[in-house]
Amino acid sequence: MKKELLIASALVGSLGLAGVAEAASYSLSGNHRVGVVGSDSDGTASTTKASDIKSSISASVSETTDSGIKISSGFTILNESTGSASNNPSGLTLTFTDGSSLDLIKAGNAAGSHDIAPPAGAVEGALGYSSVNAAPGGIDFVGSSDNVGFEYHSAADALGVTGLKFGVSASFNDEASATSSGAYDTGYGVGVTYVTSAGDTSVTVGAGYSQADYIGTSLTKDEAGGHAGISATTGNLTIAAAFGSGDTVGTTTTPTQNDMDATEMGIKYVSGDMTFNVGYLTSSGTDNSFGASVATKDEKSQTSASVDYVIASGVTGTIGYRDQEGKNEGTVTTNDSGSSWYIGANISF
Repeated sequence: MKKELLIASALVGSLGLAGVAEAASYSLSGNHRVGVVGSDSDGTASTTKASDIKSSISASVSETTDSGIKISSGFTILNESTGSASNNPSGLTLTFTDGSSLDLIKAGNAAGSHDIAPPAGAVEGALGYSSVNAAPGGIDFVGSSDNVGFEYHSAADALGVTGLKFGVSASFNDEASATSSGAYDTGYGVGVTYVTSAGDTSVTVGAGYSQADYIGTSLTKDEAGGHAGISATTGNLTIAAAFGSGDTVGTTTTPTQNDMDATEMGIKYVSGDMTFNVGYLTSSGTDNSFGASVATKDEKSQTSASVDYVIASGVTGTIGYRDQEGKNEGTVTTNDSGSSWYIGANISF
C-alpha cells in the first residue's frame, strides 16, 4: 500500500518509534429528504397526510497498493430507512488494474448485480402492502447469500466481446443447522450485461440466475430462479421492461416456500432540468408452509409517475403519484389498495 511516513522526532527520541503510517483515504456522502406524503386506501382507514423526513450518511475508505490494486470498503453512519444511527458495514472490494473487481465478505449475489431496473415514479412513504402479501416488489427477489462468500465482477468488454460484462458469486454457511424454520446453507449466482447500439439507440440487455440450498426438516423446494430485461435509450427517452420468475424460501417467524413472478415496465424522459418517470409493476407469489400444497397466489399491481426538477446543484424537487391494488390469496385487501402522493425535495452531498 502506498504509504507516507510521518516522522515525529520527539516521539522517535522518547518512544523509539520509527514512523507512523497515514490512514487510508476516505470520503463521506449522503442525502437528506424532506417532504409531505398522503395516502387514501380503499379500506375503512381515513385519508392520511404526514411529513416524510429521511437522512442518510455513508463513509467510504480506500487505498491502493504499490502494484495498483485498490482495496476499498465502507459503512453507513445514518440509514434513511430506519432514521437512526446504523453501522451496516461493507466487506472488502479489490479492484484490479484491468478494471475487474472482487468483493469479499458480505459480497452479495451476482444475479442481482445485473438486473435491469425499469424507470418508476418516486413516491416516498407510499401506501404499503400487508405483511401477509407474498407477491414480490420487483424482479430481483431471487438472490439470497451469506456473508461468507465472494462476487467477481469482470472488466468491461469481457472475453473480448465489446459491451459485455459478467459476474459470478458464491457464499457458504457451513454452520447452518437443520431446523423446521429453515436455514441458508450454500448458494451461487451468475449475471451478465450486454450493451450494444442500433442506429441512434443504445440497447442494454441484462440477465441473472441464482440458486441456493436451505436446510429444513419439512422443506420440499429450495431457492432457484432468474430474471431478464432490456432497456433502450434514444436521446432523452428511455424505455425498459424486465421479468423475473422462481422459487424462494422465507425463514421468518412463519417459514414459507414461495413460487413467485414479477413484471416491470417503465419510461423515462429528460427535458432540461426536468425528468419524467412512469412505471408499472405486476407480481404474484404463493406463501405455502414448508411441504404444504400450493395455495392461491397473492398479487400486487401498481402504476406510478413522478416529475423531478433540479432546483440547484445537489437539490432536486419531486412530485409523485402511485395507484395500487393488493390481493391476498385471490381476495382484494382494501387496506393495501388505493393511491398515494408525494411532494418533497432531496439534498444530496
